[in-house]
Amino acid sequence: MKKFALPLLILGILALAAYWYVFHKPHRDLIHEEAAFSLSANNLMSDFQKDRALADSLYIDQIISLKGVVKELQEAALILEPGIYGSLDSTESMPALKVGDSVQIRGRVLSFDELFEEVKLDFVQFENQ
Repeated sequence: MKKFALPLLILGILALAAYWYVFHKPHRDLIHEEAAFSLSANNLMSDFQKDRALADSLYIDQIISLKGVVKELQEAALILEPGIYGSLDSTESMPALKVGDSVQIRGRVLSFDELFEEVKLDFVQFENQ
């Protein structure tokens, strides 16, 4: 019985350390994170349409800065030409924008929706507004 006690104790300590490492990491601060890419909305959309796998590996879960033209405004979201859907960060309020205005936004890329041909962003903030 004694020969199993030490390996069992070491295994228990390793399991506890692994649990602590996995579940007690600090959360990612998306608001203050530096943008990994800066590009136009048209370039982002064409990247996803040309090579979806490459665009996924480059942009998904990355903070990007986008420049584009407003296509549609909603209460807590906006759509840029040619189909970039961005939901605003909860701390961000919609500035006085009109359809056709040029904007610079930053946000995290969630996915590309092939059915609606939209790139989806969240945690969107307005830059230089």
